Amino acid sequence: MKLGKVIAHIPARGGSKRVPAKNLRYLAGRPMIGYAIEAALGCPRLDEVYVNTDSERIAAYAASLGCRVYMRPAHLGSDEATGDDFTIDFIRAKAMDTLVMISPVCPLLEASDVTAAVETYEASPADTLISCAETKLQVFSEGRPVNINPEGPLAPTQKNPSVQVCNWAVTLWNAAVFRELYGRFQGGYCGRQRLLWPLEPLRAVKISEEKDFRLAEALLAARGSGPLGGAPQFWSADGPRPD
Repeated sequence: MKLGKVIAHIPARGGSKRVPAKNLRYLAGRPMIGYAIEAALGCPRLDEVYVNTDSERIAAYAASLGCRVYMRPAHLGSDEATGDDFTIDFIRAKAMDTLVMISPVCPLLEASDVTAAVETYEASPADTLISCAETKLQVFSEGRPVNINPEGPLAPTQKNPSVQVCNWAVTLWNAAVFRELYGRFQGGYCGRQRLLWPLEPLRAVKISEEKDFRLAEALLAARGSGPLGGAPQFWSADGPRPD
């Protein structure tokens, strides 16, 4: 796919119910969203990088790292706003050919992963690349088998069909295709001709709940990024603080 102008955004709203203020919460020595910003700014294939937010605090932190900021309309920071909604808003606001989304809740993603995703997308005919975890483990969905036959001997795991689980750590879209699909059914995330791109599992760790913070902290500490434990702290212009 021809890239044209490539713009990346890191969507990060101020509100979060399961882990409050998680984007600014310190994780192994820095606010969680800082890892996504570092990965994006470190990728040489991106022409522009924005943090897409409704939060002045998140905007201030992004700016302190030298990242551009896009302040989305207030209604797109609500629980009712979908990813498709704030993505099409950003596409309409910025002139681009290719949009890259980097998830702020996957702090182990690195710049090299973003670069590899862009280059894989560029070499493919796909209009959408979605990072995923790939497994041959036995999978059921709502009690129904996906990649196994329960009415026979259990096959060796390595003989099962692969199952891809989308993690959205890094996603690429042809902006024109996203626009077209959103105009048809208000959804462009899955694209038309998609490429599911397996990402090394440890890079795809996703923070959704409190226990995920502990796992990510342990992995980041093992990678030498910062200390473990302690009470939660959050970024402010005056320095780390409890919230």
